[in-house]
Amino acid sequence: FSLLRGFFAGKLFMWLCFAAGAVFVALGAEVAGVIFFALVISVILTVSDDIIPTTLPFLLVCISVLQCYNSFSTFIKLWWLAIPVVASLVFHFVYYRRPVIIGRTFYGIAAVSVAVTLGGMGSIDAVSYLRSAYYVVGLGAGMLLAYVLIKSQLEIDREYDLRERFVDIMYMAGLFTCFQLFAVYVENYISLSDQLSLWDFIKNREHIGAHELGMPYYPSTIAPHARMLQCGNNISTFLMLFLPFPFYRARHGGKALIHLGAAFLMMVTVFMSGSRGGMLLGSAEFFICTLAMALTAKGASARIVGWSIIAVSLTVAIAVILAAHLIQRMTSFIVDLQNEPRGKLMELSIKEFTEAPLFGKGLGNPNVAAIYDGKAGTMMWYHMMIPQIIGSMGAVGILGYGYQIFGRFREIIRRFNPYVMTLALSYLGVLLMTQVNPGEFCPLPYELMAVMLFIMIEKEPERVKNKK
Repeated sequence: FSLLRGFFAGKLFMWLCFAAGAVFVALGAEVAGVIFFALVISVILTVSDDIIPTTLPFLLVCISVLQCYNSFSTFIKLWWLAIPVVASLVFHFVYYRRPVIIGRTFYGIAAVSVAVTLGGMGSIDAVSYLRSAYYVVGLGAGMLLAYVLIKSQLEIDREYDLRERFVDIMYMAGLFTCFQLFAVYVENYISLSDQLSLWDFIKNREHIGAHELGMPYYPSTIAPHARMLQCGNNISTFLMLFLPFPFYRARHGGKALIHLGAAFLMMVTVFMSGSRGGMLLGSAEFFICTLAMALTAKGASARIVGWSIIAVSLTVAIAVILAAHLIQRMTSFIVDLQNEPRGKLMELSIKEFTEAPLFGKGLGNPNVAAIYDGKAGTMMWYHMMIPQIIGSMGAVGILGYGYQIFGRFREIIRRFNPYVMTLALSYLGVLLMTQVNPGEFCPLPYELMAVMLFIMIEKEPERVKNKK
């Protein structure tokens, strides 16, 4: 299997995965793409002792299915696909087993595991608790297991630079996310080009195809085959996860403008997604990444480019914030906060905490459904991190998540360098989006990627050795 292992570890394999994913998205064959990449991942796990080659196919699957919103009934039919995947996972971690290694961020995951497992204890019935079993296990014991397995597997010797390969994977996944959204745009515009101008289409991008969900923005006679752009928040979350990596490449000079162009493309895609959280928080992350690149750039020319980009990004940010469309949307949101689901969920969170201050009302709290009923197969979302912790897990949750976040940022400070800074900014992007969307409460892929980011950080040397 040595030839296969070498192939899977090479960059050619990454580009072939990108091309295959692009074909599946362009054809609207996301389900076929899931089957294809699941089998590819299974083969890699079977023939190779290196799990890093599975990272890009895994991310491509997660990104490509974003447009398959509310498709629980579709994907549950693929239950059989779990057989080869689970079998290959078990085989891999048994046959290629490595000594267990525990780093400092493991204990934060353990604290969160306790919080999510005990969440709702004594406050909700068994049926409600079991409805969120995937999230309880995934965010708790499952993430502990994922940490132990990934941490041990990353200690093997490789013929490539693990640090640089991880940057390549995240960078490429970011470009694929841009392609995914633009492909849906093109598909919808082609079906509507004879009835809507390009500008009207862009202004109303979120409403295209909304009739399919019973919202009559466009009658079916206008957009009978259009696919609604309902994945904006997830698109933005992914892009905020990937955004720092083009900046990391740009700080080395040379092809800095190309990498900065990729970063701009990701930011443009965030705005094209229509996500309010992505627009505001993504702009903040973009500016922080630009500043970080400028301060750590290698060479005077790269530094000058960095500071120039800061000026440009500030100008763009001001122009966007003052744009009438965004102001109108944010104003209506703030004015109507009490009637907006998130405003009501904030109030519910406080109420649930007062009624169950120790363990909260659990991730399966049915009271949330009265305000916002999630899609089939999902837990009861507050769509905001702090209210979710307070209402679902009470004081134990506050302590557990507080300890995890403190431990993670302590590890960043201990090992701070430009690479760790990039990984930290990637995590910051997801953490910011979790304040207004599910984010880190989704075990796959967001929390798993957060765990992996900190495993990579733990591999970096400490800046100051502890004195004995």
